[in-house]
Amino acid sequence: MREMKGDDEGILATGGASPGRPLCLSCYDFSGCINRQYSRMMRKCRVIKVLLWLIAIVMVPYLYMEITFPVRYMFRHANTSSSCIIPSLNPYDPSIMKYVWDPKPLTCDPSTNILTVDNHGLVIFNKSALAILKLSMNQLSCTYRILRRQNDDVSVKFDEPLTLSPPTRVNADFFYTECSIDGKLIFDQILTNVAKESVHRTTPLLEESAHHLSVVMFGVDSVSRSASIRKLPKTIRYLREELGSYDLKGYMKVGENTLPNLTPLLTGRRVWTSEVPIKDYTTDPFDPFPFLWRNFSERGAATLYAEDFPEIGTFTYLTRGFVRPPTDHYMRPFWLGAVDRERMRSKLGPIFLYLENKNVNLQGGGSTLCYKDRPKHVVLIDYLKQFLITYKNKRKMMFSFLVEFSHEYPNFLSYGDGDFLEFLKWMKTNGHLDNTVLVFFSDHGSRIDEIRNTFVGRIEDRMPMLHMVIPDHIKSKFPNVDTSLKINLNRLTTPFDVHQTMIDVLNSDFETPTKSFIDGTVRSLSLLKSIPEGRSCTDAWVPENYCACYTSTPVNVTDRTAKALAGAMIRDLNKRLAVEHQCATLALDRVTDVRHVLSGLQHTETDNKGISLMQFFRPEDRALQRYDLTIETVPGHGAFEATYHVTSGSEFRLVGDIVRVNKYGSQSACITDKLLRPLCYCKGQ
Repeated sequence: MREMKGDDEGILATGGASPGRPLCLSCYDFSGCINRQYSRMMRKCRVIKVLLWLIAIVMVPYLYMEITFPVRYMFRHANTSSSCIIPSLNPYDPSIMKYVWDPKPLTCDPSTNILTVDNHGLVIFNKSALAILKLSMNQLSCTYRILRRQNDDVSVKFDEPLTLSPPTRVNADFFYTECSIDGKLIFDQILTNVAKESVHRTTPLLEESAHHLSVVMFGVDSVSRSASIRKLPKTIRYLREELGSYDLKGYMKVGENTLPNLTPLLTGRRVWTSEVPIKDYTTDPFDPFPFLWRNFSERGAATLYAEDFPEIGTFTYLTRGFVRPPTDHYMRPFWLGAVDRERMRSKLGPIFLYLENKNVNLQGGGSTLCYKDRPKHVVLIDYLKQFLITYKNKRKMMFSFLVEFSHEYPNFLSYGDGDFLEFLKWMKTNGHLDNTVLVFFSDHGSRIDEIRNTFVGRIEDRMPMLHMVIPDHIKSKFPNVDTSLKINLNRLTTPFDVHQTMIDVLNSDFETPTKSFIDGTVRSLSLLKSIPEGRSCTDAWVPENYCACYTSTPVNVTDRTAKALAGAMIRDLNKRLAVEHQCATLALDRVTDVRHVLSGLQHTETDNKGISLMQFFRPEDRALQRYDLTIETVPGHGAFEATYHVTSGSEFRLVGDIVRVNKYGSQSACITDKLLRPLCYCKGQ
């Protein structure tokens, strides 16, 4: 208590009142002091409670993620030198469908986009947006700040703000814009543009033509061929049916994650070996690597490299990245700038994305997968469109890779289906595919999702999607290209082969496709030439940890299983032929060959365990057994091949079709059904 003097002493001496002064109880009433202290304490408690809730919102999902994070079961192939049997996977296998679901529609920031960049590279006002907001252009005060890359892949800076008076052109690919009314900010966004005036080239741009093709490589992270069928049905259908793509079913990864798969694709070489000019990946940049875009640039092509999710970029995650921009147009600075402008949101991004995967969205400003009013994958696609428009009819090499929405949560891949389809249609409609080879690809399948730990999932992980589109005029002029690619659909292929194919496209080697050698051994085979049927993982430089090939062991044709399989095949044949009464009922003459087909994968270790409870579980074993068999039938001595799955309950299930493998001539002349004619033997012959 403070010391009492003067009037205070008088007050106490007279019972609390002094002449001419009212009694001040609030000053000396201890209950008042206590009430004020209690109020302050309660305010502090409320603040602490809010902080604890915020910590809980962040930490509880984080800890749950850690203890339920799927570990990675590591497998090696027992016999990589045997001829490869391409796995025939069911994209809708029951063992993985429990992990497949459709997420809620993607919602982004509902605020209106006031500024945009048109097809001529002009920054203009969005008049429809202004009309909705009931604003006039005269009310707005706008500025822009050019976003500049520093001399590395980590640092960016924004220039000082300059007045922006649309319509106008900004000589930069990325710039941060702000618009305000009477000093109140109502719009801010980093805009993209393809400013070819800002590019300093040592070789002039040249025209693309029927003889000098462009290349567009559009990649999506962690997408197996089966996953693309499940989650990108519209895109895959358009690729196959409208663009005539070659869907390479035997495409196999050659490394665990993105870097060791994209490096062979882009350079034909392996990382972490003496094949590349780098010793310390944390300090040595990737600039000296012989990337495809450099080859194309030297031949007069404009080049672009666009990849989202800078936190785990292909050439920057735990590595140095590039000192100089690797291509004429390089999108990494845009994403670094977006992170810089939204630092806290970016740091919490993994937590929010995890919650979104549980159908919980705590962000009022839209999904983590959005930048402002648009999905991030659409932002990237729009930048690709700007590039294609700017360099229309010029030679181009465009490489893009989408990461964030498919890297950890494969079900989010479906967000891209409609937008990918629209982009493919846009390219075709606007003539951007007339003289262009399109590669729609991935690096590997799902690596860190529950699917990977199923039998089917671990095969899927090793077999990414790969579609290739070749201009019709090339296939007409060089029929061998179409013939070879159709053969290669069911052959073992790798990123090394894709690289060699792009070298042939660059050199217009369509008639005489090439191969490459390492130390006298064939490494890469161009896909424009037939891949050998007996190619093994060893032949294709696929390490034993990533080989997905099935291998086979012979089964004695007199074995009980062989006889049962032959009986099932005869039943299935006659069931097919039952609709044609002119066909004879077939009987078994002999079993000529039976082979037990195995994945060849053996569990070696469990990786990435951490504190996850999933480390105490074992990887799923395959319940189905696969057999390939060949039989001969009478009458007619037809030779037929088929594949069967045998369940643990000895149930036989035909996989695919029964195929006739010898000539049938006029044996089935009594019917016209093209599918049944190879199977039928007409009565009365």
